[in-house]
Amino acid sequence: MPALEAQVETPRADRYLTQLASHLSHGPGGLQVVSESPDQLVVDLGPATWTIRSTPERLLLRLEAEDPAALEDQSSRVAHRIEQLGRRDDLRVVWQPS
Repeated sequence: MPALEAQVETPRADRYLTQLASHLSHGPGGLQVVSESPDQLVVDLGPATWTIRSTPERLLLRLEAEDPAALEDQSSRVAHRIEQLGRRDDLRVVWQPS
C-alpha cells in the first residue's frame, strides 16, 4: 500500500497529539478516530488512514492509501491541518515516501 511519512520537530508533540485527539473525536468532516492511546492516534480519513505518534522531540506522521491520487490529496489536507494547529510554533510537514 502506498504510504508517506513525515517527522515534525517539536518539543510539544504530546500536547499536539492531545489537541488533535480532542478535535478529531468529534468526527469533523466525517473523520473517524479508529484507535487512541497516550502516544498514538489512528484516524480513518475515508480514502486514507492517518497515524500520528508523539515522541519527546517530534510528531511522527504516516499516511496510507490504496490510491496514489487519494494519498496525494489527503497528504495536502493533513499537512494543512498540522501546520494550522502548530502555526505559533511554525510546524512544517515535509512528506517522504515510506
